[in-house]
Amino acid sequence: MKRAWLAVGVVVACCISAAGGFWFGFREALPLALIADWLPRGVLATEQLSALRAGNTQNLATALEFNVDDGLVWGYDLFNHPLRPLFGPVWGFNVYPEYGKFATRLADYRRQHPSPMSLDELKLKPFDNPEEEEQFRAMLEYGAKLHDFKLHAMIERYASKP
Repeated sequence: MKRAWLAVGVVVACCISAAGGFWFGFREALPLALIADWLPRGVLATEQLSALRAGNTQNLATALEFNVDDGLVWGYDLFNHPLRPLFGPVWGFNVYPEYGKFATRLADYRRQHPSPMSLDELKLKPFDNPEEEEQFRAMLEYGAKLHDFKLHAMIERYASKP
């Protein structure tokens, strides 16, 4: 009889632990991560505002072009994530289809204004070790191709059809 009570106690303790882990690990982590992201964004905004006040708009334009590409690439990952059906019930974060309109706006912009970013834009200093340089460049090329694939997949999927 004591074994049964011990087993029930262990199961109850595990359930309470799992519920606490869910609440603090899943339910609270997403909003806190989003909130924490605003501090560095604020610092970037101060730099961009200073550049604007000084009349330097090219750096800001480049940063905003990166934001457009990043929105499409991360949107691809978000919309194709295997846990996407759980976003609403678990976090109350209904991204699809509600965020489709944002993807459409970004894809329309990117279709009209091709991305100025490319792997050729990277001006890398040669490494001391040629083997390391070759591996690093291969990794960069793979990342650039994946980035390009996701970007174009989102444009094809979400850009308004003529």
